[in-house]
Amino acid sequence: MLEGIFHVRFQSSLATVGEGYTVFDACGIHGANETHLFRGTQCSQNGALVLDMEITHLCGEKYPSFGPLDRVHLDLTISEITQEGFRALGCVREQPAYKLHILGRRLGELVKREDGETCGNG
Repeated sequence: MLEGIFHVRFQSSLATVGEGYTVFDACGIHGANETHLFRGTQCSQNGALVLDMEITHLCGEKYPSFGPLDRVHLDLTISEITQEGFRALGCVREQPAYKLHILGRRLGELVKREDGETCGNG
């Protein structure tokens, strides 16, 4: 499972389509930028780490690549995890032909309680 604070960049085969800051923890995926909210879940499926993310438009300019939709869902599979970050590949559920990948750069770890557990996990 991914855990920590990341800068994420959403990219298509042609260009960067958005970026923001995201926290991954045992409860899910939580993040945003000035115009969009990112949230979702991560789970293991057949040995692969899978992300199910929802991107909701809050205000201002929408991601033009996603068209007029106020909300899109991303189906992604983690292809690489390193100490520096991760790479995920997948598609936009509402537009399956639209392939997307996310590059996540680790910014920091989550706070640990005195018993070693991550805050918010028990």
